[in-house]
Amino acid sequence: MKKNSLTIWVDVCLFALLMATILTVMPEVFTHSFLHVFFGTLLSVGALLHISLHWGWIKNALQRFGHLPDQARANACLDLALFCAYAMCGGMGLIARAMLILLPLHILLGIIHAFLAALVITLQAIHIVRHWKWMTATARQLIWAKQ
Repeated sequence: MKKNSLTIWVDVCLFALLMATILTVMPEVFTHSFLHVFFGTLLSVGALLHISLHWGWIKNALQRFGHLPDQARANACLDLALFCAYAMCGGMGLIARAMLILLPLHILLGIIHAFLAALVITLQAIHIVRHWKWMTATARQLIWAKQ
């Protein structure tokens, strides 16, 4: 499988996992079914896979950061912010889960987790908009190549 094909499929799966994670928030709050935690963990693993697929670009961008074109530098900053927001959101969610026995702390950490999740969703939406042309062009190539 070509790298672009793999990347687009990973992206589609990540989007589905993000939606599943978001949609299982309320059942998690009321039933503690661990679905939200399960999907969030899969989302984190998928995000690491996504990063590994783009590792060459990340390494190159960090080495040449001051010499990058404005759009590439903005993408690098957005990607770094998105990575930090994902890491903090996931970490805070896991810590909140561990603090379930200390209810006031659990609630406070859950609120922080919710604000970080809103930041992740916002940054993710911006990331998708900025990469929309690549996503649609690659999807078209995959669709037309199979016909």
